[in-house]
Amino acid sequence: MVDSPADSDAPAIVADDVVKEFQGRRVIDHLSFTVPRGQVCAMLGPNGAGKTTTIHMLLGLTLPTSGTISILGTDVVADRSGALARTGFTASYVSLPWRLKVRELLKIYCELYEVPDPDEAIKEVAALLDIEQFLDRLGQGLSTGQQTIVLLAKALVNRPEVLFLDEPTASLDPERAVVVRELLRRVADERAMTILITSHNMVEVEKVADRILFVAGGRIVADATAEGLRNQFGAEDLEEVYLKVAAGELGIPGVPGR
Repeated sequence: MVDSPADSDAPAIVADDVVKEFQGRRVIDHLSFTVPRGQVCAMLGPNGAGKTTTIHMLLGLTLPTSGTISILGTDVVADRSGALARTGFTASYVSLPWRLKVRELLKIYCELYEVPDPDEAIKEVAALLDIEQFLDRLGQGLSTGQQTIVLLAKALVNRPEVLFLDEPTASLDPERAVVVRELLRRVADERAMTILITSHNMVEVEKVADRILFVAGGRIVADATAEGLRNQFGAEDLEEVYLKVAAGELGIPGVPGR
């Protein structure tokens, strides 16, 4: 899809003063950030920090209580279909429809996203992820790791401009996870794709991300490169930064956090 004049200069992702409440409990607390086009941005934080809720709002799966969200210049609340037409998404908690063959699944997504020449798109993504041997197998016949790769293929088959990944390598063995990380970095560079990724794998984040947002208590408490965060928190590596942010969120004295 070609950019319209209205969105040609718009950032890939904009969240402006977003609040989300569930049954009177605030889980996202005036969260604001912008991701420019072509950037790989990681969102980190302890469990319950609001990462998945934020991604669900960016995808329009749940609506913000207040604030605005736009994808490629399109308001997600006002025009969810328009906002998501140029995106892809996968997560570690998404399951394959077991009774479909992989090729059938990818063809359905091609149709949903009105992909020109679906057969060529499927061939391209299968070669990219080295899953040609899985195309005519049922989802129920694949291992958990193989299903994860197929779900990533589903997220890439429409050649998205913005890709949302929620713990994408959580079920992969270390060797396959390295391959996927290298692939994501290469695809982002070659296609100028914007990626927002959540992960608890600090090595993965350092290898893939240009920038890191740390979320705690539904707010962004740090926003920098990996090196910048190490300097900000006086840490040797991202794992130490993570532990300091998590400890601060839990109210442990003397540790930076909220």
